[in-house]
Amino acid sequence: MERARSHASVLPALPQTGDAPAPDRNAGKSLRRLRLAVWVTFALMAALVIGVGASLVRYDREQALKRAESELQSLTRLLEEHVARSFGETESALADLAGLLATRNGADAFGERELQATLRQRAGHLPEVEYLYVEREDGSLAAHSRDAQTRDNAAVAPAPRTALPQRLADGFEIGNPTRSPGSGQWVTPVTRQVFDASGKYLGTVGAAISHAYFDGMYRELQLSDRDTILILHATRAITLIHHPPIDSLIGVSVMDSPAIGPQESRSLVVTGTLNGESAERVTAYRRLADRPLVVGTSRLLDDALADFEEHRSRIAAAATFMLVLLGALALLLHRDTLRRDEDRQALAELNATLEDRVRIRTEELEQTNRELLSFSYSVSHDLRAPLRAINGFAHALEEDYGERLDDTGHNYLARLKMASLRMGDLIDELLKLASVSHRPLHIEHTDVSAIAREILGDLASHSRERVMLFHVDPDLGADADAALIRKALENLIGNAWKFSRDSHPTLIQVGGRLHGDENLFYVTDNGIGFDMEHAARLFQPFQQLHKRDGFEGAGIGLASVRRIIERHGGSVWVESAPGTGTTVFFTLPRSPAMVRRPRERMQK
Repeated sequence: MERARSHASVLPALPQTGDAPAPDRNAGKSLRRLRLAVWVTFALMAALVIGVGASLVRYDREQALKRAESELQSLTRLLEEHVARSFGETESALADLAGLLATRNGADAFGERELQATLRQRAGHLPEVEYLYVEREDGSLAAHSRDAQTRDNAAVAPAPRTALPQRLADGFEIGNPTRSPGSGQWVTPVTRQVFDASGKYLGTVGAAISHAYFDGMYRELQLSDRDTILILHATRAITLIHHPPIDSLIGVSVMDSPAIGPQESRSLVVTGTLNGESAERVTAYRRLADRPLVVGTSRLLDDALADFEEHRSRIAAAATFMLVLLGALALLLHRDTLRRDEDRQALAELNATLEDRVRIRTEELEQTNRELLSFSYSVSHDLRAPLRAINGFAHALEEDYGERLDDTGHNYLARLKMASLRMGDLIDELLKLASVSHRPLHIEHTDVSAIAREILGDLASHSRERVMLFHVDPDLGADADAALIRKALENLIGNAWKFSRDSHPTLIQVGGRLHGDENLFYVTDNGIGFDMEHAARLFQPFQQLHKRDGFEGAGIGLASVRRIIERHGGSVWVESAPGTGTTVFFTLPRSPAMVRRPRERMQK
């Protein structure tokens, strides 16, 4: 109202003056300042939109690349296990054949049909092998496991040699990929030299690992058509297996590959061109721990960033829309920021409540374990009283009325006493198993070699009538609970001793080696072995595979071994075959901190 009255008072005076009114100049300046403010605001908001958009684009690209790398690394680890298992099974079979040839002093000690039948039998258990073959010391082919109609023996094995081959350090050699003469498919030869006890070269056993077997497995993974899987020879720097199969890329040199040469880590992820392609790829490599092989999985960078490209288009469209609608920009950014803060806050609250729930559940689990332990001791105590009564009355019945019983009655009475004693033994074994599960760990450096020698020495001294040959690798050690490790070795070596009683002589070997970030140990015997279809039952309590064969036991030993090893943070598994002996493997963490960490978290 005051402004209106001021304008009304000056209007009559306008014709008398030639100067512009001061309020109009002030209003013009305000409008210019407003326009300037609008442009400045637009520039600031445009810079903000561009900055935020660029940051989101960069962040999404990094995340998409990390997701692709993580997926390829996981796939590479899976393929590493498959390749290691396949080559390991093949090398084990070749080692067995080499031992058989060394025992018989060469391939000529066999009949042609006998040796071919042996090769066919072994090849039937190796799905990854197309055929097995044996060469004499002069390089000529002795036998192979191919179809009987195939007579082109020269195509199965190399031509005869004029000089003995150089003896390899470990006896095994992975050759260059070649075409199979029978199927025409690509195969990779794996050979092992055979020497007798005096070191005389007797020949070579070999296997042709089928590329088609690996291609079938890789197709089951349902990879993209443009994804690539590689298996490289780290020493020869060549491509052994390429999926999808491309003839021109199999057996070629990969000397310029970053996976060839000394590496600080077994895993490597690189981005660049591959096999002379112009398009960039993301490739994850992983070197096998025990063999000169490198497994790689590769994906086109465009495919790895496919989701990112879609997200980038959406971000650009949103940024353009926000630049046109300046008023909506601030609100959208504000709401987006609020939403992100609320999501992070909700996630933080969820994590806090999750930690509380984990702590509560851990306390409940510990309480349950204590109650179960108390219950097991109580049950064992309550069960012993009726067992003692049964055993006592059985002895009283035998002493007082033994003359009145016939042979059948005496038999029933003896079986009754044996059953009561058996149940008492089972109660004792249950208590031992419970003590293994709940005994606190005392971590110290443990001399595994010394413990194994003591156990084997005790067994040999108590059974002098048995001929026993054993070998313990020197300097086997680990940071572990010495008492529990001794108990585990007593069970493993005791089983090896028990199940090789019919072998003359009894052969038992205890060894170990580094296995990634862990120490690998194994106990091997030449006992009766078993079918691997029943391997899952071995480590369950009261499971006995050879009870009907007269081998006594409560079925608790291997269950105790598994609990001891798992409490140390390791794992245990077994490999065997009927009539060929058994090897039990177990791992222990190399660092004691890896053993103590679970206990520290539970104590907190």
